[in-house]
Amino acid sequence: MLIDVRNVTKAFKDENSGFFSRYQSVLKGVSLSVYAGECLGIVGESGSGKSTLGKIVLGLEAPDSGEVVLGEAIADLPRHQAVSVVFQDYNTSVNPRLSVSDIINEPLITEPLEKTEREARLVQLLEEVGLSADMLERYPHQLSGGQLQRVCIARAVAPNPKFILLDEAVSSLDVSVQVQVLMLLQQLKRDRQMSYLFITHDISVASFMCDRLLFFKDGEVVEQVDEMHRLKAVENTYTRELLEAASYLQIPLETEFEKQ
Repeated sequence: MLIDVRNVTKAFKDENSGFFSRYQSVLKGVSLSVYAGECLGIVGESGSGKSTLGKIVLGLEAPDSGEVVLGEAIADLPRHQAVSVVFQDYNTSVNPRLSVSDIINEPLITEPLEKTEREARLVQLLEEVGLSADMLERYPHQLSGGQLQRVCIARAVAPNPKFILLDEAVSSLDVSVQVQVLMLLQQLKRDRQMSYLFITHDISVASFMCDRLLFFKDGEVVEQVDEMHRLKAVENTYTRELLEAASYLQIPLETEFEKQ
């Protein structure tokens, strides 16, 4: 076990509550575990609480109750080597004034590397995500969306973390680019023996990417699928509605990206 989320709750103040403060419960006793080498998917509509959970796992938000426990394999590592993240909006995830070289180097600043060694490391990271070394001196506005998200992925894997949280990491990309990035993520996961927590609203993407799925609604896990071949046999009404909506939109589960 790498990450163990234990009965986490979280509520936020209702901004429209006026003088009498009211709070909206966003997470209602969520528990889950992420194991070494797996991709665990969290699927839910906007407002279901999945991104709030992601922030708590990353330590960006504190739970009101419950806890997030790091497993023995990562508990003693520096935070940036234990856990990393790739967000949905690649444009706001980077400083537009920094070059690609500076962006990827951010998590490596504290590492005692000689100049030539650092440059070689950056080139290797770029090549690992399918980009050429001549992009090191470019700036975000000079890159396509797919290229910039690959830069964000290179930055995320630079410190060689054991675990990466991917929060809607491909939803802003065109479908053809999504395919390339998802296959890249799978390759990196195998090569670097990492684990992913994959947050998404897209069941077809999740069914392609993940080993297990948790379905979120109103801050709770309403169904868990531990064997992906049983995805279409879900029983919860909400989960079935999500699957039926995907079918209505003619999104073939599990095979959409394999056919690209």
